[in-house]
Amino acid sequence: MTTLFGVLLSLGGLAAAGWLIHGRRSVAAAFGSGRYAVALIGFAVLANAAPVIAGDHSSALIGVLVFALVGWLLVAGRGRLTGPPGIWRRVCLALAAAVLVWCVGVDAFTGDGVYGSRLPAYAAAALLLLAVWLAAGAARVSLGATAYTGLAVLSLLTIPTVLYERSWRACTSGQLEKCSLAGGLFKSFYESENYIALITSFTLVAIVCALRGAERLATAAFCVLVIVATGSRTSYLALVAVGVWVVGALLIERRRQYSQIHLALCAGLVAAAAATAAYLTWSASRTTLSNRGNIWIHAREHIAGTEITGVGVSKWYLLRDLGEAPHHFFHSGYVLAIFSGGFVALALWGLVLVTLLRAPIVDGRVLSAKAPVALFVIYSFTEVVWNPLSVDGLTWIFALMVLTTSALTPTDANGRAMESADRPDALAGLRRLIGQGTRRGAVGTPD
Repeated sequence: MTTLFGVLLSLGGLAAAGWLIHGRRSVAAAFGSGRYAVALIGFAVLANAAPVIAGDHSSALIGVLVFALVGWLLVAGRGRLTGPPGIWRRVCLALAAAVLVWCVGVDAFTGDGVYGSRLPAYAAAALLLLAVWLAAGAARVSLGATAYTGLAVLSLLTIPTVLYERSWRACTSGQLEKCSLAGGLFKSFYESENYIALITSFTLVAIVCALRGAERLATAAFCVLVIVATGSRTSYLALVAVGVWVVGALLIERRRQYSQIHLALCAGLVAAAAATAAYLTWSASRTTLSNRGNIWIHAREHIAGTEITGVGVSKWYLLRDLGEAPHHFFHSGYVLAIFSGGFVALALWGLVLVTLLRAPIVDGRVLSAKAPVALFVIYSFTEVVWNPLSVDGLTWIFALMVLTTSALTPTDANGRAMESADRPDALAGLRRLIGQGTRRGAVGTPD
């Protein structure tokens, strides 16, 4: 079965790559222009190829990529620093910068200061935020960009499968028994199958919400094949949870369009998620959620007495080198924030999520456009989707969530603008809670 799945994955990756090349005009439209599509997709693909290209120096290569991206954006934008239109994306990036500044300050002034070589990682994170700011001032990105970028990355990860024997990890047994229908756990050239499943999950959600017809069916089937091959239970649970959001979005948007989600709903959802994450952290046992609790216990023990400010992320590497913490990273975006900057960082991180949910969508399909953000909130319970203190092969997910201004590409939006009718029914009350609606056939305007 592993051989069969290997062949299918390689063929699927080749088909996805060929489809992206064939549909390059649609890809370019999803990014606002071909040059931005090449730059942003190229960054995501090369960042994920860095472990193969540079090995132990992959972080340095990613840093070079970020620097090159900023330089190109400055040239392409003729040095404009106007940033994104509308207030919410500006506030989002400002809050992300505040998370970085706060956590760097905590790291520098706690204990013996920054441990190891974390300063280049902090600098790369700052440059990445600058890159997103520059791109947001010029590019008009639709949700399809996330689907296309994810498919490009998955092509890179799957095409070599049939020839690269180390693409698979043996099934586990005992307390953490885990396997897939392929008879192994697909990990490509990374160390964890969960990494592949995470990328695939975000790609799948974007595909379902942004693409149409045969393209959606074929690309979604490829993503399902990859997820099944990884055997990742985390992705199964996250996709089931966000599936409620996606189904609701598709049903509601058939009747009425909305440009924004109500601020109270955004804040309530994020506050509930942060409170749940904190509860999981302080109530976890060592076997909670496939032994993730073991990591969270070490994190909470080492910040005891400094829960408000945290101790700085570099201290986790010090603890690992001393043998006092697990080798695995935090396995939770919320725990990463708490350890690095305490409840202050968690609050800032939560505000970033609120602004991501609140930022307006110009074609009125806000629930579809925000499906990846909903998945981000859910997935961050058990994985670090976005590390605000560094740049890695997953950073493009956060960047595109900030940049996304529409659910459909402009050509699709024009052709489907009259689909939604303002028809009152049993969901009218829910719609009022969602946010501001647009008139039938109208297009929302960012505030």
